[in-house]
Amino acid sequence: MTDGKVQWHPGFNQAFQIELGEELAKVHIETEHLLGKKPMQIDTLVITKEKGTKIHKNIGRIFRRYNILEYKSPDDHISINDFYKVYGYACFFVSDTEKVGEIDPQELTITFACYKYPRKMLAHIRKLRGITVEKYGDGIYYLLGDPFPMQLLVIRKLSKKDNYWLQILRNDLQSGGEIQELIERYEPVKNQPRFQALMDVLTQANRKEVEEKNLCK
Repeated sequence: MTDGKVQWHPGFNQAFQIELGEELAKVHIETEHLLGKKPMQIDTLVITKEKGTKIHKNIGRIFRRYNILEYKSPDDHISINDFYKVYGYACFFVSDTEKVGEIDPQELTITFACYKYPRKMLAHIRKLRGITVEKYGDGIYYLLGDPFPMQLLVIRKLSKKDNYWLQILRNDLQSGGEIQELIERYEPVKNQPRFQALMDVLTQANRKEVEEKNLCK
């Protein structure tokens, strides 16, 4: 926590990696990937270690070789400007190479992850860009009609069964059942650094509720 603010992005990165499970070994992940020499920064860049690798986890089935992730914390949202910013990052990523055509645009995807369904942004790209939205699963929406494959993850709507550690990454956990289940699920993995980092974010974001369970010291 910095100046009383919860550092959500590290928690998102850890939860996303946890959700990939065994398939994490198939990819290389860079957080806060810098674009060029100017202050342009991708939240998370996921690169498969081998071309043609398929990711079977529901949140990564859209993935190709290069995958840009844009994450917004619970108090933020995906705006129209955010869409164009990230889309611009994707174009710059393709162009910022030593050799022409070194990165195939068809091998790049974009993932937007947020807590609130971005109705204004989706209405805008539907009207101006002809991009439609198709629900793929709980909290997972594909944005169809663009050369770049894109998806939207609405974190609070993700499946508790399939994406527990991502959907629990919130600041409104209930002190009863949700906190208790979190404690029970964390116990067998509490010695693993990735889960420890995620739990740090969750305890900071839900300090009052967690303290009632004597988990936060």
